[in-house]
Amino acid sequence: MGEPHRRRPSSRRQHTVPRFYLKRFADADERIMRVPIGTEQAPRPCGIRDVAVHNDFYSFPDDAGQLDDSVEIALSKLEGEAAHVLRMVVDEDCWPLPAAERKTMTDWVAAQFLRVPARRQAANEVFDHLTKITLAIEGKQGLRERLEAESGGPVSDEEVERKWAEKADFSSYTVKPPVVHHLASMARGIPAAADVLMQRGWVLYRFKRKKLITSDHPVTLIRDPRTPRWIGVGLATAAGVAIPLDRQVVLLMSAPGAPDRTGSPTAALAQDFNQRFAFSARSAVFHHPDDTPLVGVELPPRRTSEMRVSQDPEDFIRPEPLRDA
Repeated sequence: MGEPHRRRPSSRRQHTVPRFYLKRFADADERIMRVPIGTEQAPRPCGIRDVAVHNDFYSFPDDAGQLDDSVEIALSKLEGEAAHVLRMVVDEDCWPLPAAERKTMTDWVAAQFLRVPARRQAANEVFDHLTKITLAIEGKQGLRERLEAESGGPVSDEEVERKWAEKADFSSYTVKPPVVHHLASMARGIPAAADVLMQRGWVLYRFKRKKLITSDHPVTLIRDPRTPRWIGVGLATAAGVAIPLDRQVVLLMSAPGAPDRTGSPTAALAQDFNQRFAFSARSAVFHHPDDTPLVGVELPPRRTSEMRVSQDPEDFIRPEPLRDA
C-alpha cells in the first residue's frame, strides 16, 4: 500500500475517519454533532472538515527528508471507490452486493479498522514495552555494548552508571517507533484483515425511526459472551464486526460462512448498536445534529492506554553479581 513519493498536498490535515463517511451523519451544511468522552467539554456541532483530523498522520519522511504522502493518496483512492459502494447500499438499496463491490467494501472496512489512532497507539505501547524489557534483560553489560558501538570506543564505568540510572527509570520516558512502522503494519495487515471479513456472513440492518451514532473509531468488535474477559478480541475471534454506514443503516459482519442477508431492525437492537459504537470510541462520538440517539447510552471513560501488561520492565532486571571482597 503506497506509491512513489508524490508532491505534498496543500493541507497537512488528514482524516483518520474519511469525510465521505462522516457526511452520512451530518446535516446539509456538513455539520455533525461531536460529543467528547472523558472530558467536561460539552457536545457541539462541528464541520466534518474539523473532526477526526490529525496533522500528517499518514505522512512519513522519505530518503530525501521530504514528507511522503503516498499512503494518504492510496487511502483516498480506496475511499473514492468505497463511497460509490456506500451509495449503492444506502441510497440505491442494492443488497446483497455484487462480488466486486463486496470486495471494495471489505477492503475499506479493513483499512478503516487498521488506520485509526488506537491501532498506532497500541503498536507504540508494545514497542515501548518490548524495548524496555530488552534493555532490562541485557542489563548494564548490554547497555555498555550499545554505548561503545555508538561511540566507537570504550566508555567509562561512570558513564555506564549514569546512563543506566537514566534508562532504568522506565516510567520517566516513552520509546516511540517511527511512524512508518504503523504504516507498514497497515499495508501488511489490510489484505489479511480483508480476507477475514470477506469470509463472514454480512447482515444489513435498516432502521426506519431509530437513529445511529458513529465515532472516531467506527469499526466495532462484538465480543463473544463466552470469551473470558482477560482474552483480547480481534477481527478473527470476534463474534461480529459492526460499522454504522449511515445514521439509519448498520452493517454487521457475523458468523463465517453464513449467507449475506437483511436483518430485522428493532428499537432494542438500535440501542444495543449505539451502546457498542459508543464504547468503541476513544475521544468522541458523532451523530446528526437533529438526532438524539444517545438517550439511554452510557459513554465510556477516556482510555489512557490500549494495552494491559502483567509485568513491568523492572521485573526483568537481573540482580548484579556479587563483587569479590
